[in-house]
Amino acid sequence: MRIAKIRDVKTPTRGTSQSAGLDFYVPNDFVTACLKQGDAVFIPSGIKIDVPNDFALIAFNKSGVALKKNLSVGACVVDSDYQGEVHLHVYNFANTPVTIEPGEKLVQMVLLPVSYVDVTVVKENDLFETETQRGTGGFGSTGIF
Repeated sequence: MRIAKIRDVKTPTRGTSQSAGLDFYVPNDFVTACLKQGDAVFIPSGIKIDVPNDFALIAFNKSGVALKKNLSVGACVVDSDYQGEVHLHVYNFANTPVTIEPGEKLVQMVLLPVSYVDVTVVKENDLFETETQRGTGGFGSTGIF
């Protein structure tokens, strides 16, 4: 996957050779931010990405950031036809303020295949060819809530 760095920022890295996600870093020109409970921040990543056709780059929480800082990813999808700077968007779900500093790992992104199936509207009775064991059951219907 080809990228261009348009700010002073560390190149995305994998934690290990088999890590699914690429770790994205806060650019070095970012002014340290302190997020109060419930606040969000939208940080330009300093990177433009040529996402391959038939793929999307999806942002996910980094487990350590989610557990230690209670930060959760907001805007998540980078489409293959997007040519602008990728942004990092996180919310503070902690009960205390959280600091975000230049250079730190913040989110991970995973390149995933995309299906561009057409949407066809049909009558509800024609929607499913057969009834599944689960049917319309959800939200704990299998015994796990």
